[in-house]
Amino acid sequence: MSQTPYLLVDVDGVLAPFAFATPPPGFNRHTVLAANGREHHVWLNPAHGGWLRTLGEQFELVWATGWEHEAARLLAPLLGLPQLPVIEFTQLPVFGVPLWKLPDVDSYVADRPVAWIDDDLDDAVARWASRRESPTLLLKTDRTVGLTRKHVAELVDFAERVAGAG
Repeated sequence: MSQTPYLLVDVDGVLAPFAFATPPPGFNRHTVLAANGREHHVWLNPAHGGWLRTLGEQFELVWATGWEHEAARLLAPLLGLPQLPVIEFTQLPVFGVPLWKLPDVDSYVADRPVAWIDDDLDDAVARWASRRESPTLLLKTDRTVGLTRKHVAELVDFAERVAGAG
């Protein structure tokens, strides 16, 4: 069994903050065309791509987002990320209700160590994490800010602890 931890990455509220009148410094607006023909406007920070590529040296990165394969197809190239695996969700996304992801996340990660960064982590997800025997780190972002250097430092510390325990 591989002990390389997964890093589950959400998009909205993590890589693409929202609910701001003016984007935080470093973010660029992109217009992407979904497979269904719908345009989406998304603010992305190219630094996030660099941070995730570096984290990919210690983690197996996985998209854990309602964007599913659209994240891999549309956003990964904008962030300079390689193609990453995608968790396909069996339930429809419900904004602000993290539990919709949990059954599929649980099935996907099985007994591997995992760090999960998302803006919609709640008490049910925390209970799930506390019951896991494998190392688990939950990082909840401020959806108007997204991924920060502090989160990256916490992820590096977690990966080093997991590697030291292996």
